[in-house]
Amino acid sequence: MSTPAAEPRWEETTAEEIADGRILAAISYLPALCFVGFAAAPTNRYVRFHARQGLLLFGVEVAAWIAIWIIAVSVGRIPFLGILVLAAVRLVVGLVLLAVTIYGVAKGASGEFARLPFLGDGIEKVPF
Repeated sequence: MSTPAAEPRWEETTAEEIADGRILAAISYLPALCFVGFAAAPTNRYVRFHARQGLLLFGVEVAAWIAIWIIAVSVGRIPFLGILVLAAVRLVVGLVLLAVTIYGVAKGASGEFARLPFLGDGIEKVPF
């Protein structure tokens, strides 16, 4: 009985794959566009690496906005203080997600295999 072949390592990606996938890798970080990378280049390891990270980032974005909605319907109803807390949370979360998205787009477009801070170690768990 043979063991199943392991998925190719990201480090084994060819320069041609990187050159062909730079644009798709970059747009994989834009909200919900990670699925474009999976569909357009299913065999390109460079695009799949960045699309997996984009999918994780999209999941974090959805979870963050759900959490902000929960804060809005609970703490956000408190006069003055609730509005300030909600505005501060929205600003901080929005800026952090924007910074991570810009970082991912820049790394994807430049041809680098850079893992996202706090999220990059989880890409092996993404089933795509």
